[in-house]
Amino acid sequence: MTDTALDPAAADIEYHYDVGNEFYALWLDETLTYSAARWDGIGPDEPEATALASAQRAKFAHHLDTVGASCPAGGFNLLDVGCGWGGLMDFGAASGRVTEAKGLTLSRAQFQYVEAHARPGVRVELTNWEDHRPERLYDGIISVGAFEHFAAPGTAREERIRSYRAYFERCHQWLRPGGRMSLQTIAYDSVTGPDGPVGSFVTKDVFPGGQLPRLSEIAEACDPYFSVTALHSCADDYARTLAVWSKRLSRAQQEARELVGPEVLRRYRLYLRVCETTFLRRAATVYRIGFQRRDEPLRTICG
Repeated sequence: MTDTALDPAAADIEYHYDVGNEFYALWLDETLTYSAARWDGIGPDEPEATALASAQRAKFAHHLDTVGASCPAGGFNLLDVGCGWGGLMDFGAASGRVTEAKGLTLSRAQFQYVEAHARPGVRVELTNWEDHRPERLYDGIISVGAFEHFAAPGTAREERIRSYRAYFERCHQWLRPGGRMSLQTIAYDSVTGPDGPVGSFVTKDVFPGGQLPRLSEIAEACDPYFSVTALHSCADDYARTLAVWSKRLSRAQQEARELVGPEVLRRYRLYLRVCETTFLRRAATVYRIGFQRRDEPLRTICG
């Protein structure tokens, strides 16, 4: 278990995610999923109350498809890096597509929630990926919305790639031969970094300690250990998700103010609107990337 008093990354995560489970429950869907949903096939006429949850479960299904978790007769052992409140693991276990799942989180609130609500076979650790020591190899690894925290703000490109490559190397070690991985991350698209009022607001007031990658950095970092099997850019998915969250928080603002106070509520309402505009303008996008584990690392690239 990571001591957040000693881990700056954990302290940054708690600043944002430990505002309170009750607060997030006011405006997230019933799965408590705090990342871009997948809106393909969700019609505009479907009621908002069911549409958001349906789109989040469609996202879960996409990632499980990518790693090959499909009701396997021999069982499927999944690692969820940055598991949030455990929605993906719960979906996988409830559908029979996953028989064992381990989630990693740095948020105490999320850790306590998953522990209290986990289905049989689902476990959670309050730790970061660098300190994780698996009991056995995984069949698949999924990470949604955590990669943005794997490099510190202001680091040079070469340093970011080293951090990302260390993650891919560890995943390669954790996966069985032939295992697959699925990654969902926000990334810079038409801008190069966190310059200007929008970028500084998000990195200073909302996600301190975070650094968005670029696609080229992910590709360079993963190449020694994984081949890329699928790539989707989904900026519209996040813009639509943020618009729904914003409406739901606006409707619940009286309850939210009582839970977290007017300043936190103001920060989140502004954050949701700013981020929606960021994706609509394509300053940032969401990538969903599928990977296949290489049998042996490409040593000539690793050096």
